[in-house]
Amino acid sequence: MPASLLAPGSPALRSRDDLLARMPWPADAPGLAQARLLADYVIGRRAGALDVSGRTTEGTFAAPAQGPETIIVVDDAHGLQARVLTELASVLTYNDRLDEARIVAAEAPLAEAVADLPTPMPAASGPETDDGDPSTDASRPEVWAVVNAPKATNALAETITALHPHVDTLIVIGRSEAMSRAVNTELARAYGRVDVSPGVGKNRLIIGSRPLASPSLTRFPRRGVIDVPATGPLTVSAHGACFSGTKADDGSTLLLASLAEVLAAPSAATTLARPASILDLGSGNGWLLTAAMRVTGAERGVGVDISRAAVASAKETAEANSVTVDIVLADAAADPVDAAADAANAAADAANGTAADPASVAGTFDLVLLNPPFHHGTAIETDTAAGLMRTAATHLAPGGRVLTVFNSHLRYRDRLESIIGPSEQLARNAKFTVIESRRPAP
Repeated sequence: MPASLLAPGSPALRSRDDLLARMPWPADAPGLAQARLLADYVIGRRAGALDVSGRTTEGTFAAPAQGPETIIVVDDAHGLQARVLTELASVLTYNDRLDEARIVAAEAPLAEAVADLPTPMPAASGPETDDGDPSTDASRPEVWAVVNAPKATNALAETITALHPHVDTLIVIGRSEAMSRAVNTELARAYGRVDVSPGVGKNRLIIGSRPLASPSLTRFPRRGVIDVPATGPLTVSAHGACFSGTKADDGSTLLLASLAEVLAAPSAATTLARPASILDLGSGNGWLLTAAMRVTGAERGVGVDISRAAVASAKETAEANSVTVDIVLADAAADPVDAAADAANAAADAANGTAADPASVAGTFDLVLLNPPFHHGTAIETDTAAGLMRTAATHLAPGGRVLTVFNSHLRYRDRLESIIGPSEQLARNAKFTVIESRRPAP
């Protein structure tokens, strides 16, 4: 595969090389290959050296020079895309995850972070008319978006739905092997033209242009029903990037069943005292916290998640079931310095009506629920689980208990013993284990 979309020796390639030479990163920095590919495309389009598909115009009729005044960058995990693009346009950044937003802010200080995709956004130049002729006003500056291809099609669909009214050209970037036809299908719902760029290294672009006046956009949030014996049917809401969508993952289902069983146990030695307060670290779509509130009759419930989509989903799930809880946007696994920065960001979001007040997670709780992730993207990692366990220990009241569910091969019991306190197995099936950890009463 070629090393660039741009023709060797071309003025556009020299401009790209000059730009990258000003960047501070080593050649093998994570995310640099995709940032380089985006620089190719923007510089090439602006110079007329590339057509809309990212193919060189050498030897063909010259493509009209086009380029954005504003670029919206979505879910840039490393911040390098945003940093490079700030050399070429005004950049707005949106990250669903707080930890990634923190990285982008550090790498691209000239970019402006936004807490929600629909607002505030610049208006697109104009949609394609229903007869297929573009109605774009050439005198108005173009707005482009770069969306890092998510694992879930629903996440991409919701992002396209949010961006379509504001964006003339929407570029999905990702590893070639991960760019399925579903990306083309979702872009075609909103844009009259969809192009696939040549591959560069292991990456490529799929480009939507000519926004449709009558798009066929997917509506969010999605609604579903989860029905388990402990609670009966509960309505569940899920935005596109929310883990597990409107379903209950098997681990949470086992944890809830274990909680209901120990609450009803006839033996005083095994019965869990009904908690007055519950903290759910990693609340996802909010079903587990909502269900636990129903099962226990707790007076106070707080859910925490690092994902904006999860926070919005959990709030809506609780409201749909008339359960009163606080849902907080925060990185519950972060070290204290990063957690303080995230709390400040969450406070800013709260002022804009997009997150709960981070102060609502203060204090201790009688019961903490943990269903820690062990993947970040495609990588397996257990540091997040350890961070969540430390946070659980910090917020656990004397005499309180932590219920943790995890994939059995991870063998977290010893770690729970060392971080929280005496631990015992409550349940185990072919895939998951539930451990109860206690903080002895004084």
